[in-house]
Order: sequence, then C-alpha cells, then structure tokens
Amino acid sequence: MIATTDLIITNGDAAGELLRRVLPGTEVLPWRDVLHEGPVPLTATLEELTPVRVEYLAGAGGGEIAAIEFELTARNRGLGMNADFGRVVLWFEHDLYDQLQLLQVLDWFATNSRADGTLLLVQTDDYIGRQEPEVVTVLATTATPVSQVQLDLGRQAWAAFRQKTPEAWAQLSDEDLTALPFLKPTVIRMLEELPGTDGLSRTERQMLAMIESGPVTSLELFVAVQDLEDAEFMGDWSFWRLLDSLALAEEPMIAGLESAPLQRDDEELAKAYLTSRLSLTSLGKAVLAGGADWAAHHGVDEWWGGTHLTEDALWRWDQVCAQLIAPE
Repeated sequence: MIATTDLIITNGDAAGELLRRVLPGTEVLPWRDVLHEGPVPLTATLEELTPVRVEYLAGAGGGEIAAIEFELTARNRGLGMNADFGRVVLWFEHDLYDQLQLLQVLDWFATNSRADGTLLLVQTDDYIGRQEPEVVTVLATTATPVSQVQLDLGRQAWAAFRQKTPEAWAQLSDEDLTALPFLKPTVIRMLEELPGTDGLSRTERQMLAMIESGPVTSLELFVAVQDLEDAEFMGDWSFWRLLDSLALAEEPMIAGLESAPLQRDDEELAKAYLTSRLSLTSLGKAVLAGGADWAAHHGVDEWWGGTHLTEDALWRWDQVCAQLIAPE
C-alpha cells in the first residue's frame, strides 16, 4: 500500500531536520556525500559506487568506516523504497555540493522511473538549512514535476562527471542546460577545482590570496574564502583537509598552522589550530605570484570526479582562457 506521506530527498542533516519539522507528514532522506571530493568513477549502479565512496570518506577522516557504510547503505535502501510513497520531492540548492547530488539522484530515477507527476523538484538559490520556517512553507509550493528532459540531462551530466577525463564535463558548458538552471555554473565551478596553470585549484588560490592580504587565522580564512564564492559549497571538514595539505606538504606553501591536522576531539588543540596566525612561505608567495608551479613541488595523486589526476595525467583548467589543458 502506497503511503500518503511524501519522501523528501535533500542534501544533508541540517536541511533535513528543518524540512522534517516544518512539513508534517514527510519522511526525509539526507544524501550525505561530498561528491566534489575523491573518486566518483563510472559504475553501472549506485550500489557499485557506494563502497568506493565509503572507503574514500573514511580514509579522509569522515568517520568510522562501519558507520559511513551503514549510513550510505541505509540511504540506498531508503531510495529503493521510494515506491512506498505517493510523491518523492527533491530539495536541492544552487551550489556545487547540492547540484552534484541532484545529478546523482536524477540519474537513479532516470532508470528507476515513477508514475508521471510523482517525482518533483524544489530548487532554490539560497541555503535550505538557513531558512525561516515560513520560507520553507512557501518553497514547498514551488515543487514542480521532474520532466523527462531534466532526467535525461541529469543522466548525461552525471555520466560526464564520472568519465576518465574531464572532457565530456567541460563540453557540457557549450550545451543547452536551461532545464537545470544551476547546472552551467556548477560545471564551471567544478572545472575551476582542477589545477590551474600554477598548479592551484581556485579554492587553493583564494586561500593563498587571503593569507597574503592577512594577517588571518585559520577560522577567519575559512569565513573569508567562503565569502568569495557566489554559491558556498565547501564545508569546514573539507576546508581543513585542504588547508592541512598546503601546510603539511614536504615543501609547504603555508606557515604558522599549529596542531595540524585539526584534532576535533581535543578542545585545546582545536583552539590552537583555529586561532593559528597563518602566513605564506617563500614557495607560497612564488606560486601565488605565478613564478612557480605547485604541481611541480608535490606529488599529484588525487581524484576529480572519475578522473584520476597524477603527474603523468595532469589535466588543468586555464581560468583566464576558460579551457581545459590536456596532459603533456
């Protein structure tokens, strides 16, 4: 028997708790994956991708592997039970974090179809978890049925993101993406996380620039870099990992970071980390000025969607010319 309640799928726990509180008669399924980080290879099913994501998130300090595996497996199981609900309503924001999740969910529903008009989408250019209850109530009235065009575009973009090179993803920027109004800026913003001609991602470059204009503490840096984004997408967990990578490298670009990596369970060490006064090393200054290549000074071994970036397969994004640079 189909339940009369809605199943809401949204980005995470903060938004989920608010939606659950404001919209009675709903079940909420938080998606809980940071898809702009780590490997997202092309797999045949969500179930095949899940162990890859579990291993990455646990290895990156996202929690105990058993707990992460339980969460994502339960999420998948909840998704598979969507037929028990009269409607499924997708609630996602405009930022990179949410839009990648939306593509993954649309891809799944493209091959696990529902009756016409029972899969709906609420998209907002503001952050769901920060809204007042009355705003959420109004947003709920904007839910519109997901079209076949949106499902097809979601499937195409999700496959492009998981290819072994970023070429298909970059090509999306030349296509008509209006069916998903926040997809085009998402495509560009994700490309900007590839190493640039200086070896820096846009986020890394923004971090160095804010430190150069300092003095600035780690916590102040996080806030300042967020303010530079048209659509904030990076949580503090991701940001601290990135900061650690720049400060703890064999040839660091950032000096002054104390008690790194961040020790969340130790109040004194965490305070020392967050209040550290940061500065640039000579290498940091040289890279920021365009006189050195960060990629030449540290081993490149990281993932960008389905693309494994290494020293021998280093795709870059020229931010000035807005174009991919293939490995030499």
